[in-house]
Amino acid sequence: MAYCQIVENPDAGPEQFKQVKAHVQASGPFPPDGQQLLIAGPGEAAWRVISVWDSEETMERFYAERFPAACREAGVSLERMKRTVFEVDTLVAGDLTCAAQPA
Repeated sequence: MAYCQIVENPDAGPEQFKQVKAHVQASGPFPPDGQQLLIAGPGEAAWRVISVWDSEETMERFYAERFPAACREAGVSLERMKRTVFEVDTLVAGDLTCAAQPA
């Protein structure tokens, strides 16, 4: 079963996201094992990152093993970060070739 996670951080923005992403890219496979989709952009009051994972286990392994170090390296605090996780019931995607791809 796939899982979706929404992370919102009022203390981060596009520059911090780029730094975290660069650290993740340098520390192992990118996208991380089990990650199917990554979307990032400004939310109402916080930077928002949405990801879809193969399983809850792969998602939690990434957030326990690789994500904290990437945040520390970028100076991003985990204190006010809000994570919302839910089981994916339906995922429909059209042609994603027009979407910006990670470098």
